Amino acid sequence: MMGNDIQMLHALNRLRQSIKAVHAIRNEINKGLAGIRRENLSQALTQKKHLKKLKESYERLTQETACLPPLDQASILEPEFDYITTIENILTTTQELKRGADIGAESREALQDGLVKFYDGLRAELLAAGTEKKAK
Repeated sequence: MMGNDIQMLHALNRLRQSIKAVHAIRNEINKGLAGIRRENLSQALTQKKHLKKLKESYERLTQETACLPPLDQASILEPEFDYITTIENILTTTQELKRGADIGAESREALQDGLVKFYDGLRAELLAAGTEKKAK
C-alpha cells in the first residue's frame, strides 16, 4: 500500500470512530427522552449535559469528514445537525415552559401537547427499532 492509502485508511477509521461516538450520545439522549411523559416534561432538561457532549462530538466529526468529498460530508453531517437542532429546540421550549413564560394557557397547552407527541413518537421509534433488532 502507498502512504496516501494508509493515511486515507487512518482518516476513515477516525471518521468511523467519530460517527460511533456521536451515535452513542444520541442513543443516550433518546433513552433519556423516551421516559418523558406529560407529568414530567421538565425532566427532559436533564439531557442538557448530553446535548453539550453531542455538540462537542459533532464538532470533532465535522473535522473528521474532511477526508470525504463534499456531498458525502453533507450526507453524514446534515442528519446529525438536524438532530441537534431538534433536541435543542425541544429543550429550549421545555425550559421556557418551566420558567412559566407568559404565552397564555392555550399556547402553553399546545406546546405541551407538541412535546408529548414528540416523546410518544420517539418511544414508538425506539420500540420499533428494538423490535427490528430482535427480529434479526
